[in-house]
Amino acid sequence: MKKIVYTTLAIGLAVTGLGVANPTIASAKTTYLPKTVRSHTWYRLTDGAQGGFHDKTTFKGNHFTVKVKGSSLHYHWHFTGLKKHTKTTYYGRLHYSKKRSELVKVKIFSHKHFDIIPKHVFHLAGNYTGNESYGAMIFKR
Repeated sequence: MKKIVYTTLAIGLAVTGLGVANPTIASAKTTYLPKTVRSHTWYRLTDGAQGGFHDKTTFKGNHFTVKVKGSSLHYHWHFTGLKKHTKTTYYGRLHYSKKRSELVKVKIFSHKHFDIIPKHVFHLAGNYTGNESYGAMIFKR
């Protein structure tokens, strides 16, 4: 009698998928920008509508530090939720501080040039419509 109960229980668990052989799978993979971006020092330039930046920027994973030229200011920014769309385009959220962040598109033009484009640019209609003339942060080596 016990043998029949255990066999029935085992078959029931196998049918419902509650067996020990089915572990829960969790994905903890983080997407990073390409190594050509992360392993170099960059200079943040401006679009055509701003004054002249030339801030030194260094990356460590998805975190980066922007040192403002001519002062002792350092900004610590980081990406979260970064997703690769194509070989040269990434989408994610750029955090400027604990309370301020925005959705951005990272467009990589070459190993010496990439742009960070916010989703909504003032005076432009549409999503991610900023360019190097207006709205994008330009980074070059």
